[in-house]
Amino acid sequence: MGDVGIRSLEATVSGNRVTLLVDGEEAYPAMLEAIASARYTILMDSFIFNDDAAGRLFAAALAERAGAGVQVHLTVDAIGTINVPKGFFDGLRRANVAVMEFRPVAPWRPGWGLLFRNHRKLLVVDGRVGFAGGLNIGAAWLPQSLGGHGWHDIHVRIEGPAARILFRISAATWRSHAGPGLSPRLFQPEVEPVGDTDVSVVGSREHRKRRSIRGAYLRAIRRAKRYIYIANAYFIPDLGLRHALRNAARRGVDVRIMVPVRGNILPVQLASEALLGRALRAGIRIFRWQGAMLHAKTAVIDDQWATVGSFNLDHRSWAMNLEVNVVVAETEFALRLREVFDRDVAGCTELTREVWRARGFWRRLVERFFFLFHRWM
Repeated sequence: MGDVGIRSLEATVSGNRVTLLVDGEEAYPAMLEAIASARYTILMDSFIFNDDAAGRLFAAALAERAGAGVQVHLTVDAIGTINVPKGFFDGLRRANVAVMEFRPVAPWRPGWGLLFRNHRKLLVVDGRVGFAGGLNIGAAWLPQSLGGHGWHDIHVRIEGPAARILFRISAATWRSHAGPGLSPRLFQPEVEPVGDTDVSVVGSREHRKRRSIRGAYLRAIRRAKRYIYIANAYFIPDLGLRHALRNAARRGVDVRIMVPVRGNILPVQLASEALLGRALRAGIRIFRWQGAMLHAKTAVIDDQWATVGSFNLDHRSWAMNLEVNVVVAETEFALRLREVFDRDVAGCTELTREVWRARGFWRRLVERFFFLFHRWM
């Protein structure tokens, strides 16, 4: 490990091996390989799990392991899967996969809900190998060469004791919403170290730690000395985060924000753009990703602190969603994430103050209108 002057104040777990996975091209094969190796348990949370080429690929993999006697628990979000035919998940249940729909959008059903969602994207196999990041299960994340949309996203694979924390986070949600069903044999002895990387798994819970991921961001931003590089699909940070980023830029930190040039949710895109003017005036550099949808939620600071997860820098992620981020305070991993960011910048157009000021009156008005509702997006 390097000299980690801004390491996370969250509890860290030693003895891990962490691998950065870029896009579905790297993440999906690694996840499917882990699923195929499962001997005891698979726990999976996915906000989106579509009935399409990607969803059917994962469904078949989960069903095969369930048929071999592995306990498979899949949690999907009711809003994220609202357009998925009921029969798709019923088919998984018939294959002995335990499926839980998080907070169904139906007042007559137990545990129903509307605003509070499970936005995590995590997978844990045998409590020893875990995955977390921005990738859902859907054709949007499949490479274009396989007929997908090739969305740009980042995931991580964790081997070692930190995977156990991901297991506990998923299991806690399952027990609180689906009730009994997690066999005692799932709770095996602690996982032996397999590497030398310290990892913090920062997850929000329903009634506590709502602001834990936001707090990790704030602490790292305030301690930054050289640079802050953030890639975020839905960049609508709250006032405290905006102040922290602007203050960092004013004290000479190189602050760069990467956002999609065309987001997949137009109101969110417009609300986000309403904030960019003050950022530019403070000296923050804005880069607009030109390729297929940028869906990543990452940050790297000073070659010492890096995070990958499901957390969008918006009000919904810290106030209304279950999220999970992996924080790694290690130079080698941070440099790898910085390398990806630097490479991505080559696929971006930098937004200048001149271009920003040239926006028309009606565009500015629409942006400000949608920003009024940013807390609900």
